[in-house]
Amino acid sequence: MKQRKEAGITIISLIITIIAITILAFPIIMNLGNNVELQKLTYLRSDIDNLTQKVSDFYNEYGEIPGSIIYTAVGDLKEVLNSAELTSNFYVIDLQAIQGISLHYGKDYEKVKNTDTSTANKYGDLYIVNEQTHNVFYVQGIQLREKDGVKIYYTNHDVTENTSGLNIVNPPEILTGMKRIMYKVPTNTTKGTIIEEDDDNFNESDWYSYEDKRWANAQTQDGSIWVWIPRFAYKIVSKPTYGSDGRTQEGGTISVKFLIGTSDNYYDDDGSIKTAQRQKTKKETIDTTADYTVHPAFTNETGIGYANGGWDKELTGIWVAKFEAGYPQGNNEAPVKESSQKYSQNTVWVKAIEAGTSADSDQPARNWLDGIYGSKETSIKYPTFQGLSYSMNYINHNDAFNISKSLTETGNIYGFTSNTADSHLMKDSEWGAVAYLSQSQYGLNGTDIHINNITLESGRRTRTSEDGQTEVDSVYAVTGVTTRTTDGNGVTTTIDEINSIERNIPSSKGIYTWNQQNGEGSSSTGNIYGIYDLSGGLWERTAAYVVNGNENLKYYGKSLAYNGNTLRTESTKYITVYQKGEESSDEDNTARQKNYEANDEVYGSAIHETSKSGTGNTGWFGDYSCFLASIWPFSSRGGYFVDSSHAGLFRFQGTAGTGHFGCGFRAVLIAN
Repeated sequence: MKQRKEAGITIISLIITIIAITILAFPIIMNLGNNVELQKLTYLRSDIDNLTQKVSDFYNEYGEIPGSIIYTAVGDLKEVLNSAELTSNFYVIDLQAIQGISLHYGKDYEKVKNTDTSTANKYGDLYIVNEQTHNVFYVQGIQLREKDGVKIYYTNHDVTENTSGLNIVNPPEILTGMKRIMYKVPTNTTKGTIIEEDDDNFNESDWYSYEDKRWANAQTQDGSIWVWIPRFAYKIVSKPTYGSDGRTQEGGTISVKFLIGTSDNYYDDDGSIKTAQRQKTKKETIDTTADYTVHPAFTNETGIGYANGGWDKELTGIWVAKFEAGYPQGNNEAPVKESSQKYSQNTVWVKAIEAGTSADSDQPARNWLDGIYGSKETSIKYPTFQGLSYSMNYINHNDAFNISKSLTETGNIYGFTSNTADSHLMKDSEWGAVAYLSQSQYGLNGTDIHINNITLESGRRTRTSEDGQTEVDSVYAVTGVTTRTTDGNGVTTTIDEINSIERNIPSSKGIYTWNQQNGEGSSSTGNIYGIYDLSGGLWERTAAYVVNGNENLKYYGKSLAYNGNTLRTESTKYITVYQKGEESSDEDNTARQKNYEANDEVYGSAIHETSKSGTGNTGWFGDYSCFLASIWPFSSRGGYFVDSSHAGLFRFQGTAGTGHFGCGFRAVLIAN
């Protein structure tokens, strides 16, 4: 009996053990199943991303979508269709017309490609496209088990129901190395603070709302902050009145419509889908006061030679650095790391106080981080794009262009990968996209932006060089500060005084920081969610020049202006080339005006549409107009810290391109 009892206990124990193991193993089996399903969903999204781009390319080239077989069996998809899609046609995507694409699904295309609608409707392993929105769908969908049951995914975008006045914003494309952030906004007694996506206070539904002027922000591993500019169309509704002297202190009115996906379609005020205009041939002229125009920064302009600063594919949006480039360390915690790029000048234009001379002059190359180095063997350190940093100056056009393109190289400090992101120096078109969205109903809405007019009395640590000589401190700009004015003269202070500012009160010199309630006026939205340093700070170099053959194009911008030893005369997706109207005998202002007039058909750059001439104070709000010409063939925007009322969103100026104490830059990111 005893032996039988022990055996019985053993058998019972074994059964209990088996049951326990089964219970423990069940979640693992389920997780494995979910992983397989998630992989299928990843394949679906990859397919649709590729097809969306191909459909867009085809439409831009031929003016129609690639498909002739109407597909009507879309009943199962109705829950993910908006009103426009419910009332318009779907077509089986003609995969033969868009060759060079590899798909995971859609095998039934081979069965229906030479048939008609009645036959096609019998199959579900197909990709279809809507004729209005150009959104792509997978007919049979991918099933994914979720906590509330089974969900079927048919496409890769969230659906928002079409209602009167709807203005859908393309969701931000989060890049490798990025995390979403929002803010605890500043008040009268507290500064604003960053809330990261893994914080309990981060509310995904409140991450952004362009209707409420909360533009989407994201942060990279070094601390840089980036702001999403969604694809939009714009219309210049009104322009300011100019006085007899040709000047104005007013701004115009801009209306913006956000576009659907990578299409040119938008919802008008009564909920109907409209199509915005755009330049489709090299000879076509666009009137942006007559109708809504797709902003060229988001468009594929390969067919028209990148005439207005477009890209090589249709874009749902771009990421723009929230602040102009700053040096790592000093007043931030970004790592100091050498990039693959080296400085291309051994001299720079130095402010008199640093050079110890009676006037500004050409001196051995130096900067806040490296001190005086005076050679072309010094590596450029990766910049950081954070508030209250020393602005990254003393860098010429060539080097600003090269370092901006190197942000995604192996070993960068941001976490980017080159296969998922493209970084580059901001173009005039991209500056224009920011300026127009800022002046629209989704930003400052017709009011002027505050100037960053602050410089530092002691901009660089005093240190002793190798030869034992003490280096002289200089004057440097700092990012994300203002005196809450649109035209204030420059103010000098120290970084310690800026860092000591508390609550919503200014420093003793009237200075506010970007995360103070009264400092928000220097952003593109008038609140903490916008883009800063667009007026003042440093002149911001942009990837543009006039092809006038001046020797400075080679000396200070060879990477932009030359293909080997040949002067580049046509634009690329990274560079806008303005045609010249000047003659060598022209005086500077005459040359500027002739070049300005020679490029008056270019739109979207916040130059011709927002100014009256290529010289003087004819930009909106009295911003300075000084087009590229003569020995100043490169483009710069925004003005710098001493420019008072001449600085602003609509300031443009030619520059020689040399490394300069008052010139910096800003980078832009695009999802690959």
